[in-house]
Amino acid sequence: MGETKLVVKSPDPLEYYSFEEGAWALLELFDGTRTRGEIHAAYVARHPEDPIEPSVVAEYEEQLRDMHLLERSAGEKSLALFSLTREARQKAADEKSEGFNPFFILFHVFDPDPLLNRTVRFVRWFWSPPVVIASLFVFAWTVGVFAQHWEPLWAGTVELYAFLKKPFLDAVQFFLILSVIGFVHEMSHAYVTKMYGGEVHDIGIALLYFTPAFYCNTTDSLLFENKWHSMWVTTAGIYIEAWIGTVATFLWVVAYPDTLLSELAFKTMLFTGASTVFFNINPLIKIDGYYALTAVLEIPELREESFAYIGARVQHDLFRLPVEIPKASPRKRRIYWIYGLAALAWVGVIMAFIGGLFFNFYSRYFGELAGILCALTLARVFKKRLKLVTRTGRLFYLDKKELLMSPKKRRPVLVVAVLLLLALLLPWSRRRISVESVLRPETSVRVEAPEDATVAEVFVREGDAVRAGAPLFRLESISVASDEAHDASAVERMLRSGNVAREQGRASEVFDAGQRETSAAAALESERSRRAKLVVKSPIVGRVLTPRTDDLRGRFVTKGTLIAEVGAVGRLLADLPVTERLVQDIGPGSSVLAYVPQRPLQAVRGTVVRLSAATLDGVGTANRSDPAAPPSSPDKVVAVALFENSDGILKPGALVRAKIYGRRASYGARSWRVLRDWFRRVAW
Repeated sequence: MGETKLVVKSPDPLEYYSFEEGAWALLELFDGTRTRGEIHAAYVARHPEDPIEPSVVAEYEEQLRDMHLLERSAGEKSLALFSLTREARQKAADEKSEGFNPFFILFHVFDPDPLLNRTVRFVRWFWSPPVVIASLFVFAWTVGVFAQHWEPLWAGTVELYAFLKKPFLDAVQFFLILSVIGFVHEMSHAYVTKMYGGEVHDIGIALLYFTPAFYCNTTDSLLFENKWHSMWVTTAGIYIEAWIGTVATFLWVVAYPDTLLSELAFKTMLFTGASTVFFNINPLIKIDGYYALTAVLEIPELREESFAYIGARVQHDLFRLPVEIPKASPRKRRIYWIYGLAALAWVGVIMAFIGGLFFNFYSRYFGELAGILCALTLARVFKKRLKLVTRTGRLFYLDKKELLMSPKKRRPVLVVAVLLLLALLLPWSRRRISVESVLRPETSVRVEAPEDATVAEVFVREGDAVRAGAPLFRLESISVASDEAHDASAVERMLRSGNVAREQGRASEVFDAGQRETSAAAALESERSRRAKLVVKSPIVGRVLTPRTDDLRGRFVTKGTLIAEVGAVGRLLADLPVTERLVQDIGPGSSVLAYVPQRPLQAVRGTVVRLSAATLDGVGTANRSDPAAPPSSPDKVVAVALFENSDGILKPGALVRAKIYGRRASYGARSWRVLRDWFRRVAW
């Protein structure tokens, strides 16, 4: 397993230091009774297999003084205070120059230790073995509910985190739920730390990947002799969130739909489920899952050591730079490569996500300037990482400058330059335009009321699949019923009149009664046909598109009133808004990939069939007060995309995220066109 390390807690200032066995053996000799020479002699005598130079003792003494682990005189303390002030100013200047980590920003709020001392006895039972065992069965039930209702829960999760589309009150509600759950989560870490004898002096608010969250400093858990106690501290937040999610799931199951309780319970389910999977359990970011992994692997600084090791290997092996590779055992090297590469990939995903958010925001309000503004913003946000890249590049240039300029390297350099030029000029890249739209059927039929009537029965609801001729509604019409009864009575009357005339031998009256009976029977058949039409049927195979059809029950409708719409769902269309400046990148035949919230990883392929000349905003350039002025924002044309839906994955009315793939073009041509269009539209 991992190497043995010892952790020292310094109460003033509150700091924690980790020492390996060799370093700890040397530290023990600084007991105030030995000189540097005596410390060196004692260490060599105790560890003859690992001798050290006398200069190491002096260097180690300075390190211990910097850590405040050696006693100082009053004069030394004054000088140290002055040095700390100067170092703090230099550190602030360095941070300002190099930037900060935008993914993890902390704000201290309060010291919870006095509160924990007073209240820990009231919550200790919650982590007792019987309760933990019972919770496993309860959590299994919750997982079953999530699995049974996965599609609406996933769609709700996607909608829950769509901040820019939320009304203000919904956003406030979201952050209120987030804050309550986050506070309880962090307090659970604090309580478990206190249960095992530790202290907690810091709880605050963090901005984790630009999302507000709470944090709790449980570094005292590093002092626990039992590593499973430390593991329990790490997983306490996940455990308590699982309980919150379970209670919310139970309330959602038993609550009436469309009530405030049901809505809050549903959102709490979504938040606990999403945060647990993508944040708390995720070991690729430095929260609960990460610290649980470091406790199991016994490598406390796993992320930093992995990045340092991979960075050194890349600089040494790939760029052939004179850097020292950190020493590590074969086990650690394997862990560094596996974890480091996965964590770097996750950082890339997050950076791409943040870049997409900024680009979409700038595209919406600044049009042609979106790319430039996005690049400047990302350069500012990731300033520290950008400096690291440029520093490595500068080091590579200074180290290889003479080699690259030598005659024997001119040909390889020329080949690389040609390859870069080809990559810039060859049309291999494709613009991808991401938009959202609502699906609609290619063919839909209006179902109208055949008579002035009252809707007596409703047989279908929105989204129901129907076949041709399937009943949708049954109407009742007083007029039809009255006319049918009148014609039936006339037929009966003419039949009796004919029978009487036949018995009396009046042939002319028999003939006349027969004619009238035939006419009345035809009228009766017509009324029965009208009554049959009151059972309204679907004219085609498809799905019902009209929402809330049950609301029609008992309602009076006039003839020709639209009561439902049925659409054929074998082929669906989506109206995709595209800004006018990007229209030249796409056209009929451009491929489209659509993703539905219920199946975010399963794409449905489609094709752009036509471009609509009308703008979505309904305001053309010709209607502006100043025809010569450019539009304040680019017009949007509609790219109509067609999707084959034989398997029925897509549903009419569903919100889809679509990606339109434009024509291939070189990066050079695309860059030139952006600059040309910007100059024409904005600068000129």
